Amino acid sequence: MYPTLIGEGDWALPSYFAMLMLGFFLAVWLLRYQADKKGMDRRQIVDLSIFLLIAGVVGARLFHVLFDGYFNDYINLCLDPSALGKALPSGLECTADDVCRAAQDTGQDIGELCNRSTGLCEPAQDCFRALKFWSGGLTYYGGFLFSLVVAIVFTRRWKWSFLDFADMAAPTVAVALAFGRVGCFLSGCCFGEVCDLPWAVRFPAGSAAWRAQRELDPGALTEQFNALGRTEWLSLPVHPTQLYEAGAMFAVFALLWFGLRTRKKFEGQVIAWLLIFYGLVRFTVEFWRADQRGGIGIFSTSQWISFPLVGLGVFLLYWGAKRARNLPAGTLSEAGDPADSDAVTPDQDR
Repeated sequence: MYPTLIGEGDWALPSYFAMLMLGFFLAVWLLRYQADKKGMDRRQIVDLSIFLLIAGVVGARLFHVLFDGYFNDYINLCLDPSALGKALPSGLECTADDVCRAAQDTGQDIGELCNRSTGLCEPAQDCFRALKFWSGGLTYYGGFLFSLVVAIVFTRRWKWSFLDFADMAAPTVAVALAFGRVGCFLSGCCFGEVCDLPWAVRFPAGSAAWRAQRELDPGALTEQFNALGRTEWLSLPVHPTQLYEAGAMFAVFALLWFGLRTRKKFEGQVIAWLLIFYGLVRFTVEFWRADQRGGIGIFSTSQWISFPLVGLGVFLLYWGAKRARNLPAGTLSEAGDPADSDAVTPDQDR
């Protein structure tokens, strides 16, 4: 866990945000590369990328606040922070704010103020925490859905083929998702279930995994602490679910970029496979996750969204293949080809 890349305090650069931006800039570069090959206006590509980033962050944050099970926490953080009171890692009660702040300085996120009536540390009142996306807490499906709407609006406005642009964007989305999950691992969110696998990881005290385990099974943490003979607290070993998804999405990117992108038979084929692959990857990894993220019945919110996502991908493959078979030879084209009535030309108005 390495939540801060550089700096400290108000000038700290969160690792999660840094990875998010790194993935974004790489995605824009890949889109511009494809735009140049197709003779498209690279300025429009950059403009649309920025709009998609904004829509993605807004949608991802909104879905996190509303559907990941933290809505009441954000309300309490504004109205009554004492409802989020936290014990010190040692199990000792606090007697002054300095005790809590000393723990904060060691990277233990337990709250910086001492509530003397309860003897617990609690965070300071913050009515704007729900808006601070750079501190973590983004639901990718929310960002995907909001970005999808923005992409449809602008491709129609600029008379681009939406499916062709979606095929261009599909590999870049995969690599951006991969970098985002690396950021999740560095910040310690989206952690997995307890396991005894050789590649299991332990997060430090104050991490999301450690706090959740302290609430559910503090005895197990104490037993591990004594058994390891350590001087610092660690979480129980858990699945590195963030790396599972990151590795899978890097593989999906390689498959889409180096394989399918240049060999597609019809528009929509690349984005269709991204929808299918990501839906299956996300649905599977969710079984190993242990963080609070909301759900209905036996499935998490993200797993329920995976069903229609995979279904849409399968439909696009069926519809695209059927449409390609029915078109006369040589009439199916990609954006930038004069045969495509929706194609953009290099001198098209912005």
